[in-house]
Amino acid sequence: MSPGADPPDTTRLALRGRIVTLDDADTVIDDGVLYLAGQRVEAVRPAAEPPPAGFEEVTPVRTRGSVYPGLIELHNHLPYDVLPLWAVPKKYGNRSQWGGSANPAYHGLVTGPMTVLGQDPRLMPAVVRYVEAKALVNGTTTTQGIALFSNAGARRMYRGIVRNVEQTDTPDLPEAASRIADVEAADAARFLARLQQPHRLLLHLAEGVDDAARAHFQALQFEPGTWAVTENLVGIHCTGLTAEDFGVFARHGGSMVWSPLSNLLLYGRTADIAAAKEAGVTIGLGSDWSVSGSKGLLGELKAARLASTAAGSVFTDRELVAMATRDAARILRWDGALGSLRPGMRADLLVVAGESGDPYTSLVDARDSDIRLVVIDGTPRYGTAALLRALAPGATLEQVPGLPGDRLVQLDDGAMDPVLAGLTLTEATDRLTEALADLPRLAARAASAPVTASPDGEVQWQLALDEIRPTGEELRPRLPALTASGPGRPTGPSITTAEGPPPPQLPVVLDGLTATGDRTFLDTLAAELNLPKEYGTSLSRLLT
Repeated sequence: MSPGADPPDTTRLALRGRIVTLDDADTVIDDGVLYLAGQRVEAVRPAAEPPPAGFEEVTPVRTRGSVYPGLIELHNHLPYDVLPLWAVPKKYGNRSQWGGSANPAYHGLVTGPMTVLGQDPRLMPAVVRYVEAKALVNGTTTTQGIALFSNAGARRMYRGIVRNVEQTDTPDLPEAASRIADVEAADAARFLARLQQPHRLLLHLAEGVDDAARAHFQALQFEPGTWAVTENLVGIHCTGLTAEDFGVFARHGGSMVWSPLSNLLLYGRTADIAAAKEAGVTIGLGSDWSVSGSKGLLGELKAARLASTAAGSVFTDRELVAMATRDAARILRWDGALGSLRPGMRADLLVVAGESGDPYTSLVDARDSDIRLVVIDGTPRYGTAALLRALAPGATLEQVPGLPGDRLVQLDDGAMDPVLAGLTLTEATDRLTEALADLPRLAARAASAPVTASPDGEVQWQLALDEIRPTGEELRPRLPALTASGPGRPTGPSITTAEGPPPPQLPVVLDGLTATGDRTFLDTLAAELNLPKEYGTSLSRLLT
């Protein structure tokens, strides 16, 4: 069953290993057992203690690893994660300078491929299947960024195997939003009213390092001393903020999503994390997208540690792990249900190989090939063949080329969305590989005869793609800057498409599921021009 409302607790599992709970006391049980009843954690106990009632006949399965809460990602443009890493040619000052018509290569890199994939009734489901599995095999159990539209005009957020921040269907996981209506984005009073509703807003904020990027934050002061910032504003990136700005942001309750690799690749600099920490800003992590970011949170943890070290060892490994678990849950107001391993919590977890050494360093150091098990809502979804067969007997398991070792995925689901029913990860991979290699022909066909209906005449769903065409919603506030004479021009990046026919589309290579299986990704990363000295090489080594 997809993450959501609780079915009856019919399955009881017990996992033995080092249990890293990420509870408020940072409890670690070196030899413990995690007891799962259906979709919930029943108990966490030392292995020497007797099991809880109802588990007397359940034999704990040895994981031979360390068990952590599942990783919670707070920022991604998920459909774009089929695209390969961009060899960024120069440093930019803000988002306007590299997106849209400002970058002649943007159409070939992003807009062209995604327009083809996002509208094709065969390829769109393949994108959804592939990018969700990519998050899963990198240890992520919650992410954000997939939305679907139908040709009837209705909007539906994707509900899949991996949790979706924007649609949860359960009261203990209040839904957040990552888009707001155009009118709310541009009008300060309406924006503040939106912030005062009982929902978190995860919005891009101050994307870049120049004055224009900072002005995007400063415009939140729409009257002298009055800021459109509340505890519901979660600022994504915040690279343009100064120490003074972070102080204001924290005093008004704002929190932040940090995407260090993407920031460094595009701007040569990331957020002032020392100032953010000093101000008391709660921070989560996001890998952004594969065009300029990590393949998932396991990679972004390494990028974050390198950035933290370069800034003066701002964060400990324990603090970094908390950003992807406990603190991310707190930002979403999910900390009563996710983010730590405690009785009553939802059973989302990650197991990585090894039971010795510092437990937090072990996770930051872990490579994708070290992942032994990923469980979402009590259902084993990815892991070694031995663990999946022991924990999910009778389940349909799939072995996929490109995944480490003997890893298997379980993607079948009784409540599966019909757009994905029956689509294996292998088939999705094959469809996307062929389509991206054939992009010149497919792009020409789409331009001359856009797809408007599915082949069988049923309702056609298509991907809702960020910033390719106007949708009536924004990913960021666009409040006018406050000047001595009153409100000035709207702030925020201008994302425009070039006039006239697009340049010829070239083939694209599908981005690999994992870093260890993607030599092209590692080589491109090591050669990136904007990264600090040795950063790309060091990160590439950490990933392999």
